[in-house]
Amino acid sequence: MSNLSPAREAALKTLYAVDHDGAYMNIALNDIIAASKLSAPDAALCTNIVLGVERNRLFLDNIISNLSSIRLKKISVWILNILRMGIYSLRFMEKIPESATINECVKLAKRYGHQKSSGFVNAVLRKAMTSGNFLPEEGSIEYLSVFYSYPEWIVQKWSKEWAEEVVKLLEAGNSTPPTYLRRNLLKGEFEVPEGIEKAPLGENAYIYTKGGAFHGSPLQREGYFSIQDAASQLAVEALDIKGGMDVLDLCAAPGGKSEYCAELMGNDGHIIACDLYPHKTELIDKSCERLGISIVETRVNDAEKFNEEFEDKFDRVLLDAPCSGLGIIRRKPDIKWTKGATDCSALAQTQYRMLRHAKRYVKKDGILVYSTCTISKMENEQMVKTFLRENKNFELLPSAFLEKGYRQLLPHENNTDGFFIARFIRRD
Repeated sequence: MSNLSPAREAALKTLYAVDHDGAYMNIALNDIIAASKLSAPDAALCTNIVLGVERNRLFLDNIISNLSSIRLKKISVWILNILRMGIYSLRFMEKIPESATINECVKLAKRYGHQKSSGFVNAVLRKAMTSGNFLPEEGSIEYLSVFYSYPEWIVQKWSKEWAEEVVKLLEAGNSTPPTYLRRNLLKGEFEVPEGIEKAPLGENAYIYTKGGAFHGSPLQREGYFSIQDAASQLAVEALDIKGGMDVLDLCAAPGGKSEYCAELMGNDGHIIACDLYPHKTELIDKSCERLGISIVETRVNDAEKFNEEFEDKFDRVLLDAPCSGLGIIRRKPDIKWTKGATDCSALAQTQYRMLRHAKRYVKKDGILVYSTCTISKMENEQMVKTFLRENKNFELLPSAFLEKGYRQLLPHENNTDGFFIARFIRRD
């Protein structure tokens, strides 16, 4: 057998790890690219294929189910993902010849399937070269679900909550996001190099425009810039933070918000950055060392449990709560397939338990910021209403950016993650 394409084989292994082993797509992708020692062009092709298949999985499966004599559930995970990769290439990757796509997929099927698998893959992909897309009635929930490749529960949820915005949300979730950077203020003034441009949102947010991966670059390794979406930076800026303050970041991992707090504070004051898992607090420690930050103290702490040590101790408290993640689908498209309709309500209960504790950690006249990376009114606007109704000693604190004291950022409007930020002040 002639050599397999290393990029396509790595993409297949990644998709298998996500489907069969339940791996997180971004972690599996990075690990397999590193283990496969892919060149930069092959790493880019592998990433394109993995993201493309995950973004369009339902659309691809609809075509496969209409062309295959075997039901999807009966097709092995390896072969199903080879077919997804092949049809994704045929439908979306115009620069790759159809014959090359089919040839590569047949070779993969010979290695990762049984004797008849290669013939099956060849037959389905050749049909796909001339077939339509087998779409439901245009304009229906089913059509939007298949065409934009989202589970119906997300389409229904966004149709109800966002009405005419739903198509824009679906399209944005399938787009490629920019790489946002955060300038390290502790480095003082320095010349921003070519390929890094000031972002329209965020005091210290920039966009990497050069192409290729920024992670691992000298500017990142030496602590001049960190990768952090502008929306995440805006949540920190909502704290109105100053040097010398006592700050609590309750759900801190991977640490970007705590780091930005320290940078805005001029590395003067005290920040406690918490996470449930020790290995995550260790990552925050290493990142702070890279950035020259010394005021962040990491703690292993369960935000769902009240910590008496924290009561009335902090000028600023940040709760970036665990959420359904529907605002970061364009970065992590596997969220579409790993979350369900009941997750939003279950997570809302977790979020409120955390808020009930977080409010007790704020000093009088202190500020509490609640944020999520989701587009879900149950987890966002409704959470704010419930919190205010049950906590009369807190009120929303508006700003020029947060005109109502809270704001939902949307990918198609703000070109950021879908992010919610609410700012409260304790008045008693």
